[in-house]
Amino acid sequence: MPDVACTLDHDGCVVCSDAGIPVRVISVEGDDALCEDATGNRARMAVELVAPVRVGEVLLTHGGVAIGRVAARDEEDI
Repeated sequence: MPDVACTLDHDGCVVCSDAGIPVRVISVEGDDALCEDATGNRARMAVELVAPVRVGEVLLTHGGVAIGRVAARDEEDI
């Protein structure tokens, strides 16, 4: 992942920033998942839009919500 990638600790505005952040699922609890970005930051994400999710999957997130999955061939870059 490039050094300039957005991470979960990014202070940008959720409303006007179009940054999607790739994260790996650490654990799943109901409609939320604990996720980790490329730099090790962790946060809970809503995963209803992409359910079901599994531990180890890579999701694309925006504003605390998972909005898609990262293709398996692209996971090595996360």
